[in-house]
Amino acid sequence: MNINDVKKIAVLGSGAMGHGIAQVCIQAGMAVVMRDIKQEFIDNGVAKIKESLDFLVSKGKMSADDLNKAMSLLKTTLDTKEAVADAQVVIEAVPEIMDLKKTVFKEVSDVCKEDAILATNTSTMSISEIGSVVKNPARFVGLHFFNPVNRMKLVEVIYGDKTSDATADLMCEISKKIDKIPIKVLKDRPGFIVNRISAPNQALLSAILDEGKTKPQELDATMKKMGAKMAPFETADFVGLDVFCHTLDYYAKTLSPQYKPGKYLSDKVAKKELGMKSGKGIYEWKDGKAVIDISKTSEDLTPIHLLAVQINEAVKVWKEGLAKSIQDIDDGVKFGMNAFAGPFTLAAGMQPQQLADALNMLATRFKLDILKPEPEIVDGSFKTIGR
Repeated sequence: MNINDVKKIAVLGSGAMGHGIAQVCIQAGMAVVMRDIKQEFIDNGVAKIKESLDFLVSKGKMSADDLNKAMSLLKTTLDTKEAVADAQVVIEAVPEIMDLKKTVFKEVSDVCKEDAILATNTSTMSISEIGSVVKNPARFVGLHFFNPVNRMKLVEVIYGDKTSDATADLMCEISKKIDKIPIKVLKDRPGFIVNRISAPNQALLSAILDEGKTKPQELDATMKKMGAKMAPFETADFVGLDVFCHTLDYYAKTLSPQYKPGKYLSDKVAKKELGMKSGKGIYEWKDGKAVIDISKTSEDLTPIHLLAVQINEAVKVWKEGLAKSIQDIDDGVKFGMNAFAGPFTLAAGMQPQQLADALNMLATRFKLDILKPEPEIVDGSFKTIGR
């Protein structure tokens, strides 16, 4: 199958990710059938798509005719078989529950075309395990969109244990057609590339909160004065502290027990102080914004420390063979995290000793061996690996 053979895409799920994926597909001129389990879910998803496209028209970024053409490409159904029976590509975007995803794909595999490409949109879960229930796992692939789908450029195309190159290549072509930047994740590992590189800093933020020496607003103020659109603790609140802890728990099971969320975050979740969605988390939230005192910055912990952790993890990702190039890792972080540049680009002008000292200090102070510098950081070869 090649991209010209793709006439219809089935999107399973109409929530934030599902309707976002459907939107970017119809904007690119691809016919979509969006399926969900309740009509009210579908109606809400369609309304969100229309609202997003209306906004583009209001800003002069899309014509009314193009909006109507795009919406005419969108069909909906409550029936899985109707959605997938003649689709060349099926993209699942149901909640992040392993048993649910496997149930969905078992049903899909029984009723879809034999050569249809089956893709799961997941940010953490094992592609190989989800794909174990389909009849031909060579046609099964991970397709990790970033939220919000209509604005974030990156898509991680993730190999399961049996994913074929042809399957991954086709999904890269489709990603480009819908105006995304695809990077291949060559191995099915927790966090894939982008979230994996973020993972140790999540553990560090939890440890900082438990220690209590550096105030969240001080580190966030420092990051904001360095130009960050959204600072680390602010982001945790924005995403939801329950989601933040769920992710850390997952990494604690799959990467290292040292990722287990600490007492501060666990207590917040127990008290339902989850961040923006509950009005209070690490910060108070008013009118969709965190109330952060940026008058005092941190002289103790700085953006250099967070960057050192990110660079160190990027080295691990490269050594584990998750990416085909250093450029893919940099593009992943840049476009998946809205960063100024990727870790290897930012590391080019930094001294090995500076990074190693920062990492050793953090590892010792917070008792996190996962932050210890890799040999390539210590000897400076991180500047030339993959080049």
